[in-house]
Amino acid sequence: MALTEKQLKAIDDLFESGGDESAVLKKYNISRKLWQKWLADESFSKAISERIESAKRQSQIILSKYIPLATARLVQLCDSENQETSRKAALDILSLQTGQLSKTDDAPTPESAPTIDPATASKILAALAEENLPQE
Repeated sequence: MALTEKQLKAIDDLFESGGDESAVLKKYNISRKLWQKWLADESFSKAISERIESAKRQSQIILSKYIPLATARLVQLCDSENQETSRKAALDILSLQTGQLSKTDDAPTPESAPTIDPATASKILAALAEENLPQE
C-alpha cells in the first residue's frame, strides 16, 4: 500500500523533531489509535525503518571521517605522563585495531582499521606491561 502524503509528512516531521511522536500527532491532528494503526501497517513501518537505516549510514559516514583523527589523538595520549591515560589510550588503540571498541556489527573490521607502526606498538606493549607490574 502506498503511503499517503500525510503519512510521509508525519514521518519527515518525526525525524526532524528528534522523534517527538506527541508533537507530530498534535501537528497533524492524528489520534493515538490511528498512529498505532499506521505503525502496524507494513508499508508505514518499513518507511520508518528505512529512514532509521539511512540515518545510521549518515552517522557512520560522518564518524568514519574522524577515525584517523581519533586514532592519531590516541597515539599521542600513549605518550602521556599520566600512566592511567597512557594505558587507556593504548588499550583503546588495541581495541580499535581488533574492532572491539564498538561491539555492534558496524564496528570497523581489522582490515579497515588503521595499522600501527612498530614504534607505537612497542609503546603500547610497554604500557600494557607496566599495567601488569605489581603496585607498591
